[in-house]
Amino acid sequence: MNRSESRDPGFRRLVHRLENPEEFRHAVSGGSLAADFLAPREAATEVEQFQSPGWAMDFHEAKVKARIRCELPPGWGSVGLMRSPAPSRWYGHEAHRGALVFTPPGEAIDGRIVPGFSCLSITVPGQVWAAARDLAGLESTNPGGARIHMIEPGAYHQIERRIHGLRRMLRTAGSDARLSDAAAAEALAFATELISLAWSACETSRDLRDSLRNRTRLARRAEDWMRAHLGEPIQIPGICRALGVSRRELEYAFRLIHDESPRDFLHALRLNAVRRELLRARIGDSVSRIALDHGITHFGRFSVAYRRLFGVNPGGTGRGNGQVRAGLIPGR
Repeated sequence: MNRSESRDPGFRRLVHRLENPEEFRHAVSGGSLAADFLAPREAATEVEQFQSPGWAMDFHEAKVKARIRCELPPGWGSVGLMRSPAPSRWYGHEAHRGALVFTPPGEAIDGRIVPGFSCLSITVPGQVWAAARDLAGLESTNPGGARIHMIEPGAYHQIERRIHGLRRMLRTAGSDARLSDAAAAEALAFATELISLAWSACETSRDLRDSLRNRTRLARRAEDWMRAHLGEPIQIPGICRALGVSRRELEYAFRLIHDESPRDFLHALRLNAVRRELLRARIGDSVSRIALDHGITHFGRFSVAYRRLFGVNPGGTGRGNGQVRAGLIPGR
């Protein structure tokens, strides 16, 4: 479900409780997020958003293991600050508390979350992105792609204290017009400084190791191939032949990037695709036909696995499920 508090000046606040994959689509302000559950959720994921035409801040508390992909608005960039020890993974790299995930304009947020994952995600338009680069004293307009950087523990604790104060200020300002403009200005300043820190880190840090980048590319290629052939009776050896890699290479890449075997990942993709189709289905459409269309032939096992992953039988999907309303950035 979704609750919104609108303010004319400055910003607005939204609160989401996300229980199903399709409800994640607005979990990143202004973005279009796609989530595929890889395991049953432990509880609802909670997202608190503060949105302005010049910046957006999203506080995430995840309770599910899921594959995450998010397209940002054209020209917008993002920095995510990891705030929990839960080991999420972004661009093939593991990230814990104190990691900055740097996603420049033109790149998609790409990763995997787990129960216990917590982060602050900041997205900004091109002019704020450029201002952060200037604040870092850099001339380059190309940060070299998505990056991960660990903040020194002392600096991280100082940032955390500032986040707590800023979040309280934003919440209070939502009901006090006198504080709204000041809170919006403080949020913009913090966003610019944090992105500037990420810019500086990108200038000095090394690229991800070639072996890691190659495995990330392989996992993405295999995932794209799987999604394009979900309706076919594909097996892992066939995927290996299509991509020209060994089974060992594919298994290692998926274990590293997704913490799943290729077989289990493919099965989860199928279940998520069936769910999306069931939500669009008309009265009278056959669940078994939809399952067959997505490469599922063992219906007894399918029903058990579906219920375990989503907490509802396939035939009950789409009946009485609440939908999260759009949480778009004002002015976009």
